Amino acid sequence: MSSSIQPAPRRILSALKVLIVDDSPHMQAILKRVLADMNIHDLVTAPDMEGGLAELRKVRPDFAFVDWTVKPDGGSRFVRAVRTLEDDGLARTPLIMMAAQANVMRVKDARDAGINAFLAKPASVQSIMSRVLWVLSDARPFIESETYSGPDRRSRKLEHEGGERRQENRVPPPAKARTARHAAR
Repeated sequence: MSSSIQPAPRRILSALKVLIVDDSPHMQAILKRVLADMNIHDLVTAPDMEGGLAELRKVRPDFAFVDWTVKPDGGSRFVRAVRTLEDDGLARTPLIMMAAQANVMRVKDARDAGINAFLAKPASVQSIMSRVLWVLSDARPFIESETYSGPDRRSRKLEHEGGERRQENRVPPPAKARTARHAAR
């Protein structure tokens, strides 16, 4: 397969480490082949959540693919576990969620868990490559709050159309001025 990635980026990609958390040997093989074609060869796989978290800590990958159905609790639970790790570097690892059924509820659940990108299966070579390149260039800020940790969920910058609806911060006038106004009425 010929890659559409230029030589300089291919050299940069060759230094990357990738974790694949998926119990399907077939999907692991597909991802390994596409990533190898992108010149990414340092690949580690894990079949379940426990193995995925162990490999994440050991390998410290540049990004990871996570299957929606990863055992025992599912991909969203894995993502939340990663996002709540005390090691900031690991907690901010870019995560690409993969799912055979990419309905709106799953995409929203994965987004709210803290993924960086979503990939519907079966995935084309081009869609895998585009997600990888996208997460590597994703400049969204990382948000940490009581209820969410992950990349800013707003991926689009929309310009406001229409008039300004916010009111100015109005500071009440000093008591003397208020009294004088009320007396004038």
